[in-house]
Amino acid sequence: MLALWRHRIAPLMDELRDTVANYLLKHQVCVLSTSGTAGAWAMPTWYRSRGLEVECLVPRWADVAYYLEQNPEVLLVIHDPQAASLRWLQYRGVARLIDSPDWSSLLPERMSIVRPEERYVTFRIKPERIDLIDESRGWGARETLDF
Repeated sequence: MLALWRHRIAPLMDELRDTVANYLLKHQVCVLSTSGTAGAWAMPTWYRSRGLEVECLVPRWADVAYYLEQNPEVLLVIHDPQAASLRWLQYRGVARLIDSPDWSSLLPERMSIVRPEERYVTFRIKPERIDLIDESRGWGARETLDF
């Protein structure tokens, strides 16, 4: 059984990890969704990927920081607008506040002169499950990474 894993399944998982990491690199905006005592909450945010982890930039005025203190579980949806059919990445994970983010790599170049720490908080998200859904390959076609 272990030999089957090493020779057939492991290379496929490595290929899927590379595909997902490249997908994350090609995009910069996701919809971040979480829940709290008031219910579900979602908003578009800038993000940067580091391998399969992502760092999300969230405005301080948004309720997400409060909700993430209550429940750090998040769901990200990253749509591929360049795809000929509906294609997206669904990313479930756990968010943790970053105390000293690298602002220069997180912010788009055209951002204002206001200090970023006055406007934003940043969360690093470690994946628990990532689904790549591609309807060009048929209804329900998805590839999944579980962690």
